[in-house]
Amino acid sequence: MKTGLLGGTFDPPHNGHLYMAQTAQEHLDLDRILFVPCNRQPLKTTAPAAAPFHRAAMVALAIQGHHDWVLETIELERSGVSYTAETMEAFSLRFPGDEFFLIMGQDSFDTLGQWYRYETILQRATLVVVPRESASHGSPPPSLSGGRVAFLQCPSIAASSTKIRERIAEGSRVDDLTPPAAAAYIYKQDLYRGLSAPKA
Repeated sequence: MKTGLLGGTFDPPHNGHLYMAQTAQEHLDLDRILFVPCNRQPLKTTAPAAAPFHRAAMVALAIQGHHDWVLETIELERSGVSYTAETMEAFSLRFPGDEFFLIMGQDSFDTLGQWYRYETILQRATLVVVPRESASHGSPPPSLSGGRVAFLQCPSIAASSTKIRERIAEGSRVDDLTPPAAAAYIYKQDLYRGLSAPKA
């Protein structure tokens, strides 16, 4: 089975996340995509603004209707800092026959050299890189030449969780940036209002 993995803080999930998943699935004929909210990202100094159960609930609402898109809470259950290398090892044991595709934006790919045990990730998954307007184009690790990377040829995406949090903090609506069910949940739970949104 060809399994796509899309991780992130999802604070909150936005249309760009769904675009990445849909684009990767169409280009690579993926059988399913696991959406993996992290507990804490190691390269960020600030904690997510929304609690883990809120972020998991928003992801579940955002992907409803896609029978082959699945919420996976392994990193939330593990707590602490979330390391993709450890998650990849766990998935390799749980799904030994699967071929893994790690979906990421260009901005994340550019920081890969800073990831914990990134060599483990390269050994266990094909990296699927989606263009991002905010990408800084840093320097991927030298050992990347031995990894499998698929650069998707598609329009870049500009959506960001930061923009959504900032809009809500200002009292604006975000229905155009995040799936309707997730937006409704944000309003119902009164998330992000009055916050000085951390950059992410």
